[in-house]
Amino acid sequence: MKINAKLIALVLPLVAAFAGVDAQKKIAEGTIIYNVTYKLPADKQQYAAMLPKEITCYFRGDSSAAIIDQGQAVTKGVSVFKSNFHSLIIDIPAASKKIFVVLTPQEVEQERAANPQFSGTKGAEKQVIAGYNCIKATITDTKSGVKYDIWLTNDIDTPPNSVSRLVSGFGGIPVKFVTFNQGIRVDAEIKEVKAVPVPPGFFSPTKDYESMSYTDLKALSGGGN
Repeated sequence: MKINAKLIALVLPLVAAFAGVDAQKKIAEGTIIYNVTYKLPADKQQYAAMLPKEITCYFRGDSSAAIIDQGQAVTKGVSVFKSNFHSLIIDIPAASKKIFVVLTPQEVEQERAANPQFSGTKGAEKQVIAGYNCIKATITDTKSGVKYDIWLTNDIDTPPNSVSRLVSGFGGIPVKFVTFNQGIRVDAEIKEVKAVPVPPGFFSPTKDYESMSYTDLKALSGGGN
């Protein structure tokens, strides 16, 4: 068979272009902004207006930090999952207080125990969400048997963060999904992902923060036993 060199020259750029569409973009450092809504139990409905509608996560290497701005207080939840390190860097301008809390391994485990444990199956249904090619997966809470649909993408590759980690092991980056925080359901969807430098020292407190135990923090906020 005679090879048509002109035809190959014409087709090759098209093949390369289509191959590029599915190429995964690895982002090792940057930010992800999530739009979030909450399903609060009846006894916590009064707090709905105080909860943020967006959560911004910064990540670099093994470190990530979720920023929650509640107006009166800004909390930076820092996680290094590889070493099971979790801390809270809290700024309360109105009270002129800056607080730094490192959770003990036992406290981390207690917080996790309130959340579901998931198993999952990837489906075939596809959808474009926030500009990303997504595929649907169904996850099941192994404690209650409740099922949830989540949407995953392989267009990008980013490290897990405290918003996405609970549903990060099902074959893609969570784009539209359900997660839980201390047993409270949070519905999240990626709004924006940026590959930008994270400022030096971002995951650590400055010297003007007061160290406090997690137990004392909960007592201070009225959440102690």
